[in-house]
Amino acid sequence: MGCRANSPSTQDCYALPAGCGILGGMTPVPPGTQVNPLHHGHAHLVVVRPPFAAPLLPAERPAAAPHDPRAARAAVLSLSTVSAIRHEHAPSRLEHPGSPADREELDSVSAAAWSSTVKISDPALIEDGVLAGALEDEFQAQKDRHPEARIVAVCERDFGAYYTKILVAVPGVPDLMVEGFEELDITGDRSATLAAVGIAPDRLAEGYDFSGEGFFDYDAFLHTVTGGALSVYVDEKRLESTFVVDRSEEGDDNICELWFP
Repeated sequence: MGCRANSPSTQDCYALPAGCGILGGMTPVPPGTQVNPLHHGHAHLVVVRPPFAAPLLPAERPAAAPHDPRAARAAVLSLSTVSAIRHEHAPSRLEHPGSPADREELDSVSAAAWSSTVKISDPALIEDGVLAGALEDEFQAQKDRHPEARIVAVCERDFGAYYTKILVAVPGVPDLMVEGFEELDITGDRSATLAAVGIAPDRLAEGYDFSGEGFFDYDAFLHTVTGGALSVYVDEKRLESTFVVDRSEEGDDNICELWFP
């Protein structure tokens, strides 16, 4: 049994999974096992295929394109972390994904398919910045499957230390990788990536600070590169589908290693 730090009550405790993690040999986590309530994270994958719409600046809102549930289902089944779909919920309004509370919620995958854009949220794709490489593996697999597309993969994980990873592939320029804990390391050229999606050099100053003297707004950057796919609005009109999935061996191993270390 594990408990919240400094908690006097067993109500703030959670069950520790047996046999999980590197020392446990990656035994699947039993249903009903709770995630440590201090652990939070999410991961997104966006695939934007041509023809590409005109790029959006950070203050510009994407149009509410119709959602295609069949295309969303196919996108989820293409993931290396998924072996089958057990249940499909009716489409609902796009929302930010919540952090999973137990093992069952880790089998919930959301996907939206709007015209030439697919956006997936899958908690089995998070990384820890040390050993696991699920997000990067899926990013590479989607690049191989869609070489003509813009591919973006993002994960954020807070298990006591906050870790961020951003992967961007835009045809015509080298891939961009941003990752780290307190400070982010950058491989690639953010301004070149924005130029490749159609932001003219004289417009870069309108929404992005490349001076290095202040905070760089990666939400604004991702808004432009994904055509607003990762932005969610209070009066959201776009829809997404949510699926309960069966995990592949790789998906189970990722969940065991990352969510129940």
